[in-house]
Amino acid sequence: MYSTALTTRVARALVNIAVPELTGVKVIDPSCGIGTVLVEALSMGVNITGSDYNPLVMKGIRNNLTHFGLSGPVFLRDIRDITEMYDVAIIDMPYNLCSVVSDKEKFEMLRCARRLVKKMVVVTTEDIDGILNEVGFEIADRCEATKGKFIRQIIVCY
Repeated sequence: MYSTALTTRVARALVNIAVPELTGVKVIDPSCGIGTVLVEALSMGVNITGSDYNPLVMKGIRNNLTHFGLSGPVFLRDIRDITEMYDVAIIDMPYNLCSVVSDKEKFEMLRCARRLVKKMVVVTTEDIDGILNEVGFEIADRCEATKGKFIRQIIVCY
């Protein structure tokens, strides 16, 4: 209850929301962290690529994939360096607890996502509606997921 990590149930729900039909859908988790969403997506047969700019998490994500007998592309790279196009992105925004991210960095991250995808499912603890609109996303739906007193918004954007 003290960890801010997504639960596996929430991660699986995010994948189901982002990818209701598996056929022909190319997905990216451009800030995959330790890989909770990536593990769930790969276990469901989703064509997903993971990446993160933090070299410290790469060993952890690769260990997690091996532990669950999964494999998939995982890259050490910044979202700004991604050039491939995807159908959907799943982004669990940094929470400023362990990873301090400025408003400018949030804007840049979401602007880059807009360039890469048609659809995004984003998880956040902060109000980012203005940024989403400013970078060109239209909010289609939202809900909340709680873990103890920790509340996240899950926002579906096109």
